Amino acid sequence: MKISILGKGAWGLAIGELLESQSHAVEWLDKGNFKVSDKAEMLVIALPTQVVREVLQNIKIKSTKIPVISLSKGIDIKSGQRISQIIAAQWPEAPMVALSGPSLAGELREKVPTAMVAASLDDEWASQAQSVFHGPFLRVYRSSDLPGVEWGGALKNIYALAAGLCAGLGLGENSLAGLVTRSLREMTRIAVHFGAQEQTLHGLSGMGDLVLTSYSRASRNRRVGERIGAGDSLEKALASVDGICEGVPSTQAIHPILQSYKVEAPVAEELYQVLFKGKAPKQALLSLLSRDPREERE
Repeated sequence: MKISILGKGAWGLAIGELLESQSHAVEWLDKGNFKVSDKAEMLVIALPTQVVREVLQNIKIKSTKIPVISLSKGIDIKSGQRISQIIAAQWPEAPMVALSGPSLAGELREKVPTAMVAASLDDEWASQAQSVFHGPFLRVYRSSDLPGVEWGGALKNIYALAAGLCAGLGLGENSLAGLVTRSLREMTRIAVHFGAQEQTLHGLSGMGDLVLTSYSRASRNRRVGERIGAGDSLEKALASVDGICEGVPSTQAIHPILQSYKVEAPVAEELYQVLFKGKAPKQALLSLLSRDPREERE
């Protein structure tokens, strides 16, 4: 299959090399050169969330009915939309699949066994993506819960930042495990409110990705959060990592949505206050600890 990949960052490069190893013909489009070959049979989006809309508006492509696979994980700041919603607004006839899960680009390039999930509203599209990407080192499952898989991928970046703050404050493993567990509950509450299936958040794109990005120091979100927890400014923390830290714009994007729909998300709220309102990480921790006791399922 002839496949075009938008973006040649860590993820675009890793997934492209994997596809080449499985005998697919791959072309990368990057840095303003977004002209898709007329022979392309599939388009993979491996771009920062905040530039996807602009790229789709300016891309040169023969047909917008081409299947689109999104690797991007985030929420658009301007619209509050998920990637599939951005794509549908630009190309309403394009088959859309989200490919997500606990996966570090560097490990995928080293052929470390990895599991992901391909999600689409149409099982035929999910099955096609599954057959294309599934291989000796990448096991791909499929799902019909496109909103759930996208919400899981976007939200885990936010809560991995919070996990980094926890580590940067010098707290122990007890604290981190408690925070990650409560973060999963919060992620689930948000995603279900916006149409996701609860069990999806307990799978690869939810719990799996949250655990990886919260504990791995190869995660940009974890490392940026850790630097902020240790006393760095947001700007200095972001400058310390290569590439985009998707959790920061996603935290900004989700805040007005949660406020508008009155969805309770104390961890995300305190993170927003730290990142954008100057609240001290220690004070945010105290705010979380001082909340009224409640049942675990809440």
